[in-house]
Amino acid sequence: MTADASEAAEFAADALARGSEGVMIKSAASLYEAGRRGSAWRKVKPVRTLDLVVLAAEWGHGRRRGWLSNLHLGARDPTTGDFVMVGKTFKGLTDALLAWQTERFLELETERAGIAVHVRPEVVVEVALDGVQRSPRYPGGVALRFARVKRFRPDKMAADADTIGTVRSMLSRGEPTDRG
Repeated sequence: MTADASEAAEFAADALARGSEGVMIKSAASLYEAGRRGSAWRKVKPVRTLDLVVLAAEWGHGRRRGWLSNLHLGARDPTTGDFVMVGKTFKGLTDALLAWQTERFLELETERAGIAVHVRPEVVVEVALDGVQRSPRYPGGVALRFARVKRFRPDKMAADADTIGTVRSMLSRGEPTDRG
């Protein structure tokens, strides 16, 4: 228990260094209830960001019908110059962003497959995420955990996007990163 911010930060850094994904903070007066954290308990994890390229977007459902919503995200392969899909996200998008990206992605459209509109890999998006995990679902062999759009990056070219190596380096400690 501490009221010293630097002591709390040191404790959190130590927990991260030992392989924890973060720490729990709580009110000293709150009681533990099995299966429930309640509003007095908070999980605190570092937020990481990546600059990735949009490879495709899917037409939305429900309230997002008529807009391109779910983004297919790719990291740059420095060996080939291509982009490797590492995940998807539809979180963090405002109505204004949905309208803008629908117009922009239709301008960049290369083909359609089902509900997906594939685009030229030109748009860079900064994505906040909780981490990366191994996944056979995506060609990069990794998947983004809890990815959400932070902002689009008109100041960056696709060649400036993060590499697949950078994404793989975010895997949990102890996991090999040299696969595929």
